Amino acid sequence: MKTKIFLITPPFTQLNTPYPATAYIKGFLNTKNMESVQADLGIEVILELFSKQGLQDLFKVQSLKFKVEELSQNSQRIFALQEEYIKTIDAVVAFLQGKNPTLALQICQEDFCQRLLVSRN
Repeated sequence: MKTKIFLITPPFTQLNTPYPATAYIKGFLNTKNMESVQADLGIEVILELFSKQGLQDLFKVQSLKFKVEELSQNSQRIFALQEEYIKTIDAVVAFLQGKNPTLALQICQEDFCQRLLVSRN
């Protein structure tokens, strides 16, 4: 019976730079004909949080713990714009992953970002 090796990248490592250790180990194991699979828990956690459901859950918890007037000005702005964030998050994450390239045209030509970039003053 062959053993399959499961390589896990822990969550909360640096997201903007791929953590290479598991990829290197997987590559080495491939040269030894050892079956292995990878999971990046950092990406998994972020994709759960930055999703429509994740943001809905986050805003729900936040509204149970704090009154809007107790929040910083920036947090109040985020809370006020929550429906825009919830409405656009899945499309934006798909765009950033290269899965929705047509969104670029919408971002550039419409008020897609302008709705979210309301003046802080």
